[in-house]
Amino acid sequence: MTISCAVYNGFSRGITAEKLSEMHRLSFQDSVEQVWTSAEISSLLLNPDTQVMTLWQEAQAIGFLMWRQAGEEAEILTLCILPARRGQGMGSQILQEFYLLAAKVKTEEIFLEVRENNAAAISLYEKNAFKAVGRRKNYYRDQDALIMKYIME
Repeated sequence: MTISCAVYNGFSRGITAEKLSEMHRLSFQDSVEQVWTSAEISSLLLNPDTQVMTLWQEAQAIGFLMWRQAGEEAEILTLCILPARRGQGMGSQILQEFYLLAAKVKTEEIFLEVRENNAAAISLYEKNAFKAVGRRKNYYRDQDALIMKYIME
């Protein structure tokens, strides 16, 4: 089994806004998370500071991480792994690949927001050295978001 990652600040290798939107929809179909449309993804990627790292198993894209870089800080906008590939360390793998990339551009801190009841995501982030540093009240309309931070070493 070959696992690889590819980074884009645009689209290539058969990855389109429609494909990312479909992976996002499949990844969050059983939750209350807002699924991003292809138009929303395209709009995000018009910003040159927004990039996507896709996770591949053989020739199939199985997940992605989208982030925005702002100087020495990065913000993870979304991370999704297809449901059939969860529980196999894929989320940790894409985060570790992202840390390597972030180090190359001298990132000092990485932030993200996560729904306070998303225990699986919080566990993944904590396992990968993120710490809760704050809370945004009613960020998801119906509940708070935890603000989590990873400090690069």
